[in-house]
Parts: sequence; structure tokens; C-alpha cells
Amino acid sequence: MILSQALFLILSLAACALLAVLATREHRKTMTRRHRLLDEAAAVLKAPRFGLSADHHPVVSAFLEDGTQVTLDVVTDTMVTRRLPQLWLRVTLQDGVPHLRPAIGVLARPTGSEYYSAVHGLKEWLTPPTTQVPMLMRGSADAADDRWKPLRQGLASLVTDPRLKEAVVTPRMIRVVVQAAEGERSAHLLLRQARFAVDTVPQRTIRQALDLAMELRSLAGNAAQRAAVGVS
Repeated sequence: MILSQALFLILSLAACALLAVLATREHRKTMTRRHRLLDEAAAVLKAPRFGLSADHHPVVSAFLEDGTQVTLDVVTDTMVTRRLPQLWLRVTLQDGVPHLRPAIGVLARPTGSEYYSAVHGLKEWLTPPTTQVPMLMRGSADAADDRWKPLRQGLASLVTDPRLKEAVVTPRMIRVVVQAAEGERSAHLLLRQARFAVDTVPQRTIRQALDLAMELRSLAGNAAQRAAVGVS
């Protein structure tokens, strides 16, 4: 009896040790895959610098030809239980000097669980232009001024693109968040894991996101010029 109990204990400990080894190995594989998600940025940006965020997602920074700093990072979104996991690519353009424009942003198809959203951090609720896409618009107090109506309309028009989740303008920053990939259904339904069909975000997706960020910067610049001369 005592021998049987000892054998059962040994086998149980061995099974636990094996599970721990397998879990550790799978975790390392997951982290390795995650670290590689922005490897393709090396072919898109000039002299990029690679790093890792606190949750071990890759972060890439570089400078555009005009001196604007660009930062790419990714977000794994598993917060909406009835939707497949989403991999978001975030592109941020930062200028060294502030521009004469308000802070204003729009979030497309909001669920209330977008913890990565900069729009949720803006103070004032704004009424977005009417489109067929549900959206949330917020900004600084001066963003509701009629001078910035073209900017509000432009932002609302941008997020009708199904790839674009969020577009934000502040005096120092331009940001877009686009869909990079959607989770595999089988891994999500059976294992509740966020696995994506891509090993790295494709160059094409990175270029498209950069183009959207540049389009938003041009839109914000044109709106600021019109506001400066009193044209709404």
C-alpha cells in the first residue's frame, strides 16, 4: 500500500514536471514568434532601431527624411470574447515642435474594450460626421470649433477604410492603428489562444499603414492652413 502511494506520488510529480517543461517550451516559442512580428520593417524603414515593449511585443523606431520620428508597434487584442483575436499595427509620427492644431481622434467600430486607444484619453466628446461606420470621436476643447470641421470630416472619412481602426491627431503627434492580422479560428475556439497566420507583419501592410499616417498628416496640415486664414 505504501509502495503504491509512493509510486503514484512519483508518477504525479513526473507528470507535473513534464507539463512544466512543455509549457515553458511553448511559452518560449510564443515569445520568439512575437519578437519577430515586425522583422519586415527593416526592408521598409531606413536605419530602424528594434526593441521590445514591456509585454515583449516588438517596437521599431526610425526617422523620415524630413526628421519626423516614426514608431511602429503591435498590439495583440483578445479582449472581445465573441470576436477572433486581432493583431493591430500602430504607426506614430512625432514632430519635434508642436503644430497649431487641436487634439482630435476617431475610433472605428468601438467596443469599449480598446485599452490601446488614444481616443479614450481625450477629454471632450464630439459628434462625428454621419457615415455608415459606427465611430467614437473625442478631442480637446477647441476641436469642436467650426474651423476644424474639415479635419473632423477627414478623420471620419479615413476610418471608413475597413483596415483602419483608429486615427488620432495632436499638436505633436499623428497616429493610425490598422489591422495587421486576425487570429486563427481553430486556435481561438479550441485552445483560447491568439495565433495568427502571419509570422511577421508583411511589408505591404507596413507600407499601407505608413501611407495612411502620411495621408492623415497631410490632412491635418491642410486643415491647419485653412483654419489659420479663417476658412472652414
